Amino acid sequence: MIGSLRAGDPAQAGPYVLLGRLAAGGMGQVFVGRSRGGRVVAVKVIHPGLAAGDEFRVRFAREVDAARRVGGYHTAEVVDADAYAERPWMATAYVPGPSLHEAVTRNGVLGTQAVRALGAGLTEALDAIHAAGLVHRDLKPANVLLTADGPRVIDFGIARAVEATSVTTSGDVLGTAAYMSPEQVRGQEAGPASDVFALGCVLHFAATGRSPFGGGPTEAVVYRVVHEEADLGEVPETLRDLVADCLRKDPAARPAVGEVLDRLSPASGGVVPWQLPAGVGPLVAERARELAELRSRDGSPVTEVLGEAGDGGSGTRVDAVPVTRVGDDAHRATTARPAPRRRVGVRGAGVRWAAAAGAVALLVAGASWLVPLLRDDADTVASGTYSLSGEPLEAADAPHTVEIEIVTPRAGEVVQVTYAGVVSTTDDGGTQQGQQTNGEGFTVRTPWTGRLPVESQLLSLTVTAQGEAEDITCRIALDGEPAAEGTASYSSACGVPVDTSTILDGLF
Repeated sequence: MIGSLRAGDPAQAGPYVLLGRLAAGGMGQVFVGRSRGGRVVAVKVIHPGLAAGDEFRVRFAREVDAARRVGGYHTAEVVDADAYAERPWMATAYVPGPSLHEAVTRNGVLGTQAVRALGAGLTEALDAIHAAGLVHRDLKPANVLLTADGPRVIDFGIARAVEATSVTTSGDVLGTAAYMSPEQVRGQEAGPASDVFALGCVLHFAATGRSPFGGGPTEAVVYRVVHEEADLGEVPETLRDLVADCLRKDPAARPAVGEVLDRLSPASGGVVPWQLPAGVGPLVAERARELAELRSRDGSPVTEVLGEAGDGGSGTRVDAVPVTRVGDDAHRATTARPAPRRRVGVRGAGVRWAAAAGAVALLVAGASWLVPLLRDDADTVASGTYSLSGEPLEAADAPHTVEIEIVTPRAGEVVQVTYAGVVSTTDDGGTQQGQQTNGEGFTVRTPWTGRLPVESQLLSLTVTAQGEAEDITCRIALDGEPAAEGTASYSSACGVPVDTSTILDGLF
């Protein structure tokens, strides 16, 4: 959906006036923009934290240049970009359709033939991306848009620049955990075979409504990606072997993109015809109505360019709000380097906290895999005090307290909250007690606050909040001081690791 511009949003990116908000994620925000001549585009404005150094800008410029060469029918054309603006941006053709994530969430899974047609379009898109010397690296349901004439892949061409910068500056791993390949999780080189793995995950989602590696805390998801086989029990039998081959742990054992396309086509060798899945037509019409409303409010002639519509937003009204131009000091980074460690005394012994300030704190922020829809009448857990293992506690003094806050724009939204923490019994962090988690999680109503007393040294805490709200914000405070925050559509995550590389080594 197209949402209103918010206070602090840029009013313009290069020559494009920004009219509404489409989505937000770890890389930046996506807006509907209009050129001086009335052309409608989707504009991704990169987070200031990523653009702080010259290294990112050089890589971004190189990747955008390659993305301009991507042809093919099933991608959103890159039409303009500026890697050296105060906040780098990239404009692509606007695709007036919902994401696969939204379509499945609102209307249910796709039938077998629809999944085949979807897969055929996605393999053609990946083939075009790879032919330009790129690897997508972040293929997921939110980056697949459905239109009347076929699926379109978006957000290709810039993931490598972000990934390289993130790994270099903070040790984080970029990507949505449930759709990352094992080699991505391990921080190894991600080639075309990594996109094939993600394709298998996307096809699984389209056919079943969930990721093949489940949900829950990010640490648990990435462990399953690396060590456990995917659950393919709900995948239609005629697609199961193909999806299983795409999800092989060894990149060399996965089929090439061309082989995937051959196996998706009918035995006769004909092309799988695309038909808009049932229930998606009204969503496409909804996009058209939203665009028409933008036109009427903007008061300028608009030439629609078919070709990025995000899967997030806060409504269809586009009201006047205070906004700024790209690069204004009012903007704050939502992806940043982890803050320096600080030491807090406790009964003669120190407890170290390290806060990854921003939407991307541990591995991923804004994870967007589908979770079971939560009923309005679901039993919920009230705000209160809980142990790291999820047991309710009487309010009591403790040396230190972690506070988890989950909020949504509208109070009363039902959200599933899971968390996992790793603690140590020694001051130097050398003796770990292992991971403690609240299991399947709490079902809560927003706003919700959970207080976790901590008697010993906390090495990491990861929180994931999942539900049907279009914006879910997850916040963590340590001893009353804000430490991490993430906001995303349908699912958000935040965390406080002391040393991400140490935690990853412990997992794998």
